[in-house]
Amino acid sequence: MLAVTGGSGFIGLSLIEHLLQRGHSVLAHAMEPLPPMALASFAAHPGQLSTVQGDIGDARLGQCLADHRVTHLFHGAAITAAQAREKVATRQILEVNLMGTVNALDACVQAGVQTVVLASSSAVYGAAIFEGRDLDESHPPTPANLYGIGKVAIEGIGQRYQALHGLRVANARITAAFGPWERDTGLRDTLSPLWQIARRWALGQSVRLLPQGQRDWVHSAQVAQALTGLLLAEDLTHRTYNLSPGQVWHPELFCQALQALDPGFDWSVVQAEANIDLFDDLTRKRSALSAARAQAEPWGRGPSPAQCAADYARWALAHKAWFS
Repeated sequence: MLAVTGGSGFIGLSLIEHLLQRGHSVLAHAMEPLPPMALASFAAHPGQLSTVQGDIGDARLGQCLADHRVTHLFHGAAITAAQAREKVATRQILEVNLMGTVNALDACVQAGVQTVVLASSSAVYGAAIFEGRDLDESHPPTPANLYGIGKVAIEGIGQRYQALHGLRVANARITAAFGPWERDTGLRDTLSPLWQIARRWALGQSVRLLPQGQRDWVHSAQVAQALTGLLLAEDLTHRTYNLSPGQVWHPELFCQALQALDPGFDWSVVQAEANIDLFDDLTRKRSALSAARAQAEPWGRGPSPAQCAADYARWALAHKAWFS
């Protein structure tokens, strides 16, 4: 069986769906129940889903994994904290993101899990992403916030567990993600602009975007495909992979895709008074994470940004209630 921690979160739900579509048995471990709309959708897939509600720091996690005979685990449980939360909840962030990972790895050792994929992030590169060149995995980590610092730490911790205990551990450095099942869980402080656009559209509201904000937004389905490849590969060429489309693009692609399906959708690019928060330093231009390493693997190639935006628009149209 394959297990996913942080199973009720955005990337967790996307991975669970991808695995169930391919007939796998999946254990979803999460702090809160999986959303009813997602459960109803997942029930149509051929795979078998089991759910366990619990804290990532729970000492019983190892027994849980053993009871379900878990062989492969994606560890995605984390708090994605912005600066405001960093100021007031430093200890909680580190307890979940760092010690929660240690507990998950200890649980894997206890249960005899073979393979672990850790959710890392483009945040490990910090301000280097603004230096004007695409960053590959060999670039030294220079994290600028607690989230990035924690991701650098768990990458090293995972590799040490591999050396000590024989676990096979891979790091997935996920860039800014969007797509089906994204929602406000209270654990992600920076919801994607594409989710914000979809929500305003679903509520019948207009969208006003600034011309800045290009970024290597990555579709959650592409992330799920890559994570599945990392989990199930018999061997990996590397231990750390950037998960990115390999190019930057503007959220207006998604607006265009939505408008193609709903011609009445009111959106525009404006110079001021935007109503979509990009959570970014718009005075500087971002580069992309290099996707060459992942794209060299059988599971690493994905559709173009325009195709991904169109896919999400179709999903939003079919799941309008998700946003309202």
